[in-house]
Parts: sequence; structure tokens; C-alpha cells
Amino acid sequence: MDSWVVKQLRVQILSDLDRSIPSGYFEQKMPEAKFSEHVKGHEFLSSEMNWGILATKLGQRLHKSPPPGFTARQVSASEILMNLGLLASAEAAYASMKQLSDCASSKEIYDCNSGNVSNQLQTEHIPTFKANVKGALEQYLHYLPYDEMLPYLSLISESRKGDLISMASKKHTTINNTVNVQGSNSGIIQTGEKNDCKTANSSSGGVLKWLVNHLVSFIITITGGVIVVLVTKLLL
Repeated sequence: MDSWVVKQLRVQILSDLDRSIPSGYFEQKMPEAKFSEHVKGHEFLSSEMNWGILATKLGQRLHKSPPPGFTARQVSASEILMNLGLLASAEAAYASMKQLSDCASSKEIYDCNSGNVSNQLQTEHIPTFKANVKGALEQYLHYLPYDEMLPYLSLISESRKGDLISMASKKHTTINNTVNVQGSNSGIIQTGEKNDCKTANSSSGGVLKWLVNHLVSFIITITGGVIVVLVTKLLL
């Protein structure tokens, strides 16, 4: 996935949810998300892990229990936020665990299972989160006009782009409607207006529910103590 497009998507989603984000929420510093300074790119990885954990928790809460007045677009945006958070956390954890595993291998010492963990993140969790982001995004794009949708189409599979573009072009079609009741009343009906539904089904099913409930704590565990201690020993 194009990292620049993903960053734009984060901004778009946070803008949609702005009124439901507590003041200073993403400025919180979580000690368990901080990587050892001996990890290459530790500041960026710590920032990504911190953002990912906070985004996952907020997205899950808003998606599970939408506030009064939440629109369907906002419910959909909260699902994307949850998945973007899981993806950011998993990618940060993978980068650090891969460094740890490679360093241990080069020194021919035990890697404390970091190789297996990094492989699991790379081959199982990260692909799952990317697929979940794309699935939630496809649903979300149904609420966007074409000009807003355009930057994110590169994240959608080629087979679905055509349908989404066609849908967007029809969304704001103007229909002339003439009503003859005690005279003539000509009006214009604008389609594609904001939908005020307050609930939406998760497209991710049981797998996503398990990942939300368990993987964040797993990531916190492997980055909280293990990384700090082991990387300090291995990379000095």
C-alpha cells in the first residue's frame, strides 16, 4: 500500500471523526509504545506504534457504539480508523522484531523467538490488516463524491475501481420531478445526500473481532519489555 496515500487517508478519516475525538487524544504518550533508542528509526516506530494503539482503541469504540447523530459515513470512517491503527501497530512491531532477529542471527545467538514473531506479523497479520483496510475503504468510498474519492482509488483493486467511479458519477444525478397535486409543483430531487444511519455492519467478521481484542495487547507486550531489553543487549 502506498504510504503517502495511507497518510492522506488518515487525515481524511480523522477529519470526518473530528468532533468525536477527545481534545489532545493523539498527543498522549504511551510508555509501552516506546522503542529502545538502539532500534533503527526508533522515533518513527514509536510514533507509529503510539498512533496505532490509540487509533485502534478509538476506532473500535466509535464503531461499536456510535455517538448520537453519527452518520453512516462516520461509522464507516471509524471502521477504517480501527484497521489503520492495527496496521500501523503491526508494521512498527514487524520492523523492530525483524531488526532484532537479524541482529541475533548475525551474532549467532538466540533471538528469543523474534524471528517467528516477525514472520507471523509479515505473512499473517499485516496482509490481513491491509485487506481489512481495503475492504472498509471500499465501503467508505460509497459516501464520498468523486473528487474526494479520487486520491484513494489507488488502494482499491482494479476490478472494483470501475464500479466505484460509475457509482460516484451517478450519486448526485439531478432528477426533475413534476408533481401535479392541485396545480403544478415542479421541483428538483438531489440524490446522494448524507445518510444519517447510526449503525453499520463490520465487513471484517469474527477474524477482525479477534484481532482487535487480542493483537493490540500482543503488540504492546512484545514492544513494551522484550524489545527494550533485548535490543539493548544485541545492538550495543
